[in-house]
Amino acid sequence: MGLCDDTLIGPYILPPRLNGPAFLHFLENEFEAILDDMPLIDRANRWFQLDGCPAHYTLLVRQWLHNHFSGRWIGRGRDCPRPWPPRSPDLTTMDFYVWGRMKSKVYAEPVNDEASLRARILQAAQEIPLAECRAAAQSVIRRCQLCIENDGGHFEQFLK
Repeated sequence: MGLCDDTLIGPYILPPRLNGPAFLHFLENEFEAILDDMPLIDRANRWFQLDGCPAHYTLLVRQWLHNHFSGRWIGRGRDCPRPWPPRSPDLTTMDFYVWGRMKSKVYAEPVNDEASLRARILQAAQEIPLAECRAAAQSVIRRCQLCIENDGGHFEQFLK
């Protein structure tokens, strides 16, 4: 899953053990279709942010990112245009909002099999209200400001 402005993208079911080639396949097939549907002016100004998953940083994935988001991607590694601090979930909408909401819905009751798990993931994603996505996305600026004001330390206690 991902968040583009205030809209959830996905979910896409990736392999249980995600590796670089599988993630590159997703980018080249599923994600490029999303980009193709985006107005050119939006795509030209779009930034792409990744978390710290090792599959996101193989050489071929980084080359794809450089080709499609030249200078406009956020992640980790020496050749990343905009490094993102590791273990900073309070600044990432997917971490501070989406994943917790999804987990509470998906695991409200025990899951019996993979098919049920997939169905619950798809249902939970559809149930996330657009207004909540919008509010979460808009809170990122305030979160970044608080992080800076607190010298990169904990700041969630100041959000209320």
